Amino acid sequence: MRSRIAALVVTWNRQNDVLECVQSLLQVDSDVLQVYVVDNASEDGTSEALKNAFPSIHLLRSEKNLGFGGGNNLGLTRILNDGADAVFLVNDDVVVAPDALGIMVSAFDNQSIGVVGPKILVYGTDDLIWAAGGKVDDNTGIAIQRHYAERDYGQADQPMDVDYAVGCAMLVRTGIIRKVGKFDIRYYMYYEEAEWCRRIRRSGYRVVYLPDACVWHKVSIGDKLRNNAPYYFSRNRLLYLKSCGLSEIKIACLAVSDILQSALAHAVKGRTHESHLMIRGVLDYYKGDFGRLRIMT
Repeated sequence: MRSRIAALVVTWNRQNDVLECVQSLLQVDSDVLQVYVVDNASEDGTSEALKNAFPSIHLLRSEKNLGFGGGNNLGLTRILNDGADAVFLVNDDVVVAPDALGIMVSAFDNQSIGVVGPKILVYGTDDLIWAAGGKVDDNTGIAIQRHYAERDYGQADQPMDVDYAVGCAMLVRTGIIRKVGKFDIRYYMYYEEAEWCRRIRRSGYRVVYLPDACVWHKVSIGDKLRNNAPYYFSRNRLLYLKSCGLSEIKIACLAVSDILQSALAHAVKGRTHESHLMIRGVLDYYKGDFGRLRIMT
């Protein structure tokens, strides 16, 4: 009996992107794939466009923006109830190569592998890497995407175990989700896939990067400070370290010696917006204020 695979896309106000993403999923080399889309309270007509273009997909709509983790959890609950054997989590601004899913699913012939991530290239290129799996230091919380912004000369062409699969494209066994749970919604965005994969690895399963599977992500290299990202990176880095069992004394030392010093350096350079967000992230960690950033008026 062949595995039943679900693809899960969470979208928010990206109608054109999600239509292209779903179209690429429907063209993958698989006749056992069911596509699920969670519309995270879009206001641009996304749900209607998806219904008209792809009447065969499973469309779920949330009336509030649940964030990356919350939106995926909504879809995962439905997919687990529907009995899929594995779920392919895909960002709405990702385009999937036709053979990528088949390559990743075949890795599950090895029962020790619980998560598989593809090579992620920058959309519009064939040789600019955005991520080849991720690494995270459980003592500092510093997370990096392997080979980020590098031209692809074959340096990322070896399959290997990684700390985490980058959340914009990752295949996970649903049996493991039933065992370790879904995403921790406190993160809202950033670090949740690193923490999730850490739980999965601690349960005895491997997280593997497969370079022969490729997807393309619509991102701009170097644009890491857009929107409120510094807030989430600062707060969630500390939350991640707490999940690793690091003592509050060590977390406090790191917050002062690294994050707050970095915030000061940003302020000196005139980047006060990023500085304020980083400080706010540290303060909200200590207040236990998680989830979506509340805009102060």
